[in-house]
Amino acid sequence: MKAKMKKLSLFLLVSVFAFCGCSDDDDAKTYVLSLPNYETYTLDLGDTKNPVDQWSTSYEYEGQTYITNYFQTLLTDNNKIFEFDCVSSDAYGFGSDSFAFTNCTVNDCPNFSLYDYRAITKKGVNNNTYVIVGASGYKVDANSDKEVAIRFKDSENKNKTEDYHIKGLYVTNCVYTYNSMKEGSSMFSGLDKFDKNDSFKLTIYNLNKTQKVECYLAEGTNFVTTWKWVDLTSLGETDGLKFELTTTKKNDYGPMTPSYFCLDGITLIED
Repeated sequence: MKAKMKKLSLFLLVSVFAFCGCSDDDDAKTYVLSLPNYETYTLDLGDTKNPVDQWSTSYEYEGQTYITNYFQTLLTDNNKIFEFDCVSSDAYGFGSDSFAFTNCTVNDCPNFSLYDYRAITKKGVNNNTYVIVGASGYKVDANSDKEVAIRFKDSENKNKTEDYHIKGLYVTNCVYTYNSMKEGSSMFSGLDKFDKNDSFKLTIYNLNKTQKVECYLAEGTNFVTTWKWVDLTSLGETDGLKFELTTTKKNDYGPMTPSYFCLDGITLIED
């Protein structure tokens, strides 16, 4: 009986993977973001020992030099259609402008002991794995002249990008951002707590930023706490996406609301 149950579970798992990965509809093929299933709780920052780029910054304080090393890696989905820029550092971990994969759903996940980037839903749309996004608006690399992005790869040649019609994706708040908006933080003496006139807006661009779609992760004290579908068909054909977050809670130094959110279920259509 156990052997039969294992075979049935494997069949169901393969069936779900096939459904979520890609499908043919007449002559059009649909690709849905299919993320890895990790055996343990993971914050996947890519292969930081072999990054595609790396750089360092330094500053002096009380006669001592402090150096931070940054690493840029590339993350891909199971089908190698979606490519994500991931930026992290040896001092701060996950970057302020970056993408990473995680399946962390429990309160004691060590990767989130300082900043809780986990989705408020504590799981992805179809399984536990989803994408966390930092969108503070800073440019990265050694010359600080590159914007992080998601790129769409050619289904037959993964060495080049390809234009697809994008149907949409799911978004939600991360715990870190939600707590700031709902309760306020000690860092800002509670001044980051939202009231009825505040908002937290996500702008989604095509790769060359000629088209955009806007949606809200918070309007007043109404916060997104489930996976929210965003229709992106108005972006037309594009070979990637970029993101921007805007909050009404600011001080003289910039936004007080943490510039992070989570996404899943990006859906592309290839004619």
